[in-house]
Amino acid sequence: MTIQGGYRPEIDGLRAIAVLSVLLFHLDPGWLPGGFTGVDIFLVISGFLITTQIVESSRRGHFSFRDFYLRRIRRIAPAYLTVVLVSLAAACVLMLPEDLAHTARAAMWSTLSAPNVFFWLHLDTGYFAEDTSQQVLLHLWSLGVEEQFYLLWPALLLLVLSRGRRAGIAAVGMAVIASLIAAQWLAGTDPAFAYYMLPTRAGELGIGALLALASPPATPCTRSSVGYELLAALGVGLIASGFILLDGSSRFPGFNALYPCLGSALVILADSRRKCIVLAPLRSRPAIAIGIVSYSLYLWHWPVLAFARYVGVATGTWLALVLVPVIVMLSLASYWLIERPARRVRWASRTQWMLLFILPVCLLVAFTAWLQSRDGRLPGTSGNMTTHRVERLLLSQTAPAYEYPDNCQLSEFDPRVLTRPACVHGSASGTEDLLWGDSHAAHYIGIVASLAREAGRSTRNASLSTCPPVWSERNRYGSGAYQSGCTEFRALIESRIDDYATIFLGAQWSVHLRSPTFASDFERTLAHLVEKGHPAVLLAEVPSFPGFDRNCEIRNLRTALVDCRASASSSVDLHLETRAWLDTLATRHRGVSVLDVHDVLCPQGHCEPYVDNQPVYFDQTHLSMHGSWLVGRKYVELRSPAPADGVDGIYPTLPDIDDSAWRR
Repeated sequence: MTIQGGYRPEIDGLRAIAVLSVLLFHLDPGWLPGGFTGVDIFLVISGFLITTQIVESSRRGHFSFRDFYLRRIRRIAPAYLTVVLVSLAAACVLMLPEDLAHTARAAMWSTLSAPNVFFWLHLDTGYFAEDTSQQVLLHLWSLGVEEQFYLLWPALLLLVLSRGRRAGIAAVGMAVIASLIAAQWLAGTDPAFAYYMLPTRAGELGIGALLALASPPATPCTRSSVGYELLAALGVGLIASGFILLDGSSRFPGFNALYPCLGSALVILADSRRKCIVLAPLRSRPAIAIGIVSYSLYLWHWPVLAFARYVGVATGTWLALVLVPVIVMLSLASYWLIERPARRVRWASRTQWMLLFILPVCLLVAFTAWLQSRDGRLPGTSGNMTTHRVERLLLSQTAPAYEYPDNCQLSEFDPRVLTRPACVHGSASGTEDLLWGDSHAAHYIGIVASLAREAGRSTRNASLSTCPPVWSERNRYGSGAYQSGCTEFRALIESRIDDYATIFLGAQWSVHLRSPTFASDFERTLAHLVEKGHPAVLLAEVPSFPGFDRNCEIRNLRTALVDCRASASSSVDLHLETRAWLDTLATRHRGVSVLDVHDVLCPQGHCEPYVDNQPVYFDQTHLSMHGSWLVGRKYVELRSPAPADGVDGIYPTLPDIDDSAWRR
């Protein structure tokens, strides 16, 4: 990269660090938990370089908006639009119609330089959202932020600089602070806007711009070289800290973005001398080579990974060994055949505008509009009736519990959950039990209802997403938008608990136990229930299957690329520590038992998200509604048969439950 003071090889090296960190994170987040911050390194570099170019051109008196935007088009548009087109073509072959239509919408917005706006408005990030790792154009959000920055920044920068360099630095500095504060606040209240939109990312670009405006010109080695080395070491340390200390659960962007952003700025500032020993690896030939192709590498890596996941190819090390060479080859081809030639184009300005931007954009918009008008259904791909019937069957078997009105799982507080007749399953007898908890209680509805029917009892189900079955005046539970409703919901249950006999308590215990107060609060809740004469049944977590994708078999009807069953069962978490904690609670408190369906899901010790060759899961950790009822029936079959009167045949088979405890 040639800027003031000549070529800056460490910037290409910094790009290499950025793109490799993103690639490692997308291959497997466990390899580099904060690798996603590589995008923020790119934003700082862009802010620095673009601002430097504008300032230098303006100082020499030959800045031209036309030349600036043509240069951006040559740099960005050809490879970018090629990736959109190739991704669309692959989606036409591999994707189901509804997914193809969604990808076409994303492609249209991406073609119009607004992918970040699309994903802010249309990407489902709720608790039960589909896996975003299969959104093939999701990575373009960062290019959308940069393109919008390029559109606005030249005029804004020249305006603030018209009042003098110091005034410009002050204005940019205040904008950076305002953007970071807004990002920190919105990351908690509107995380999608904070993550995808320019106002909350402008501070990161602004840090690079501020560096370009305020840093001294490049100088030869001086007696202050030790200070530069320390700055370089601090910059590298901040970047590395972001990679290690941050992860997908961190509040981001906002103040946490200062790790990669300040780190990158310090690296660029320190190596303005171009001789920092600390930064020698960034100036090495391999680092520079990767940095030079980093744009193409970033563009192509995500669609390859997303399509692989879409068709069910396993993730992790195997994914890396198979797909990284494919990514590298596509990136090199893109750089040598598209990106590099386009940057050297010297056609007439109108010809560049037409052939590199206007014409391909119009064609892509027309193509994506056509795909959307057909709801993603291509001519000649309607399929046969047998395929459609299989698709409908698989969709019904894997439908989530929350889609059924008789599963009273709330996303926000509603007191009617304890009065609605549809929320009750089982016998019409007067004895009513309660199934209470979060979504991991809700997906037990078929199992608990199967027990209730056999025992001649009835069970009301009442749950709220992320809200555990616990009472506490000191601590709030529930996450994000569900937290306020969780507080009201738990208070309602506490006020009405005596309306029910036995209480079934379910939750994603392994997650809630990360809170330092949860274990003690829950044990107090359990003790309170027992003191009030309520037998309690603790619902163990079902095995989790990180490789399970409910759409895999439907997609495989068209592609037949993978063994969905083998992929789904490849990784299993039995939550053994959590189960031991539940067993300990049952031992401490009389009238408390644990209900665990591992015998159904893990016959002979081998766990699968299938029962009787039917899928019984909705996602990696939740049973489907169909699956809950099927597992419930199988669980009843594995227990002793119910006596003729059907009253005491099922519930007493639960461990440590005394028969008399079920009568009030």
